[in-house]
This record gives sequence, C-alpha cells and structure tokens, in this order.
Amino acid sequence: GDVADEKMARPSLHPITIDAIEDALRLRAQNSTTSPLRIIDAQMEWFEVQYSIMKFADRFMEKYTKAAASKSENDESPWTEEELQTIGGRIVGVLMRLDDLEWEWNHRISTSSLADPDSPSMVPYDLWKTTLGLHAPHPEAVEQTCFRTVDVSLSEEKEFARTRAERMLALFLMNIEGPGLEASGNEVPGGSTPEFIEDAVQLELMMPRTKKND
Repeated sequence: GDVADEKMARPSLHPITIDAIEDALRLRAQNSTTSPLRIIDAQMEWFEVQYSIMKFADRFMEKYTKAAASKSENDESPWTEEELQTIGGRIVGVLMRLDDLEWEWNHRISTSSLADPDSPSMVPYDLWKTTLGLHAPHPEAVEQTCFRTVDVSLSEEKEFARTRAERMLALFLMNIEGPGLEASGNEVPGGSTPEFIEDAVQLELMMPRTKKND
C-alpha cells in the first residue's frame, strides 16, 4: 500500500546532518568566546559549550526547515516531526562528543594499515584530508597537538570539512546511537547505518570496539 511505499521512499536524514556538522566544524574553528563549540580557555565552563551547541542546532534546524518549507508548494516541511527530532538529536550528539570522536578516529586510523608506510593499503599523505577527514601526520602530527592548524584547514578546505563531518557522524552512529538503540529496542527513522561511507576498510575501523580490561 501507499503507507508502506511512503515509508520506503523517505529521503535519507544523513546529508542534512552532515551539512550541520560541517558548518559546526567551521564555526568551531573561529574559536569565538561568545558562541564556543569547544573549551577555549581556563575561564570557560563546559555548560557554556553545551549551551552554544544547543543554540547552534536549534538555529540550524530553524533555518533549514524555513528554507525547505519555502521551496515546497504547500508550505510544509519535507520531514516528519520524528525525523526532525532525530536529525537535531544527532547534531547535538556529535557536537557534544566532537573532541572524543576526533581523537578516536585519529587513533584508529593512525594505528591501522592505512597509516603504515609498509602497507600496500596506506593512504598517501596528500589524500588524508579528503579520504579520511584527518590532517596527515606528515611533516608533523598536528591532529591532536595543534588544533589551530587543523582549524585553519577546516575553514579553508570545504572537502576536508565535509569528509571529517561524515566520519564523525558515522562513528557516532556506529558506536553510540546504534548500540544504544539496540540495547533499548527502539528505532529511529531511516536507521543508524552510515551508508554514505563506502570504504570497507574505514567501515571496519569504525566498528564498536570491546573495551579491554587492563
């Protein structure tokens, strides 16, 4: 029937979510003390960052739904309420954990065959940004030591910001949202699969890891 067809044919929620994370990466790179998306100095409290993240997500969703409604003939949003809540929740979920997700992705890639000069699957340094969404560790490793350098690149290179935003969302979906939904038995519109990541090796590296007890 029509209802089943409509359910099947819903547009993916991922592109708009990735747009938001990409925007946020560029906004964070400005290191604004009035709307911080990370802790910038010793005077700053985490609740200020949380507030900025919520405000950013609200503003992004409002702007997006207005633009979408103005394009549609009957002034309606193309998204259901549940879909909008899912998109907004993912934007906030990723941005709240952005530092951790970046660290985790950099760590997983750096300790994999993709970063091993002796491996045939190593990704050439000049392709790291657009393939992995990371600053290459050559001539020096700046990814976790000099965020200003990474900020400048994210501000100036759209493809780098986009690729990084995709990887951050995929890690969130596979390690946080997916397992959480599985544990609670809940579902979200469109599911938690990051089908926008086509590289099998990267997908494998994104899989949840069992915590080792040292």
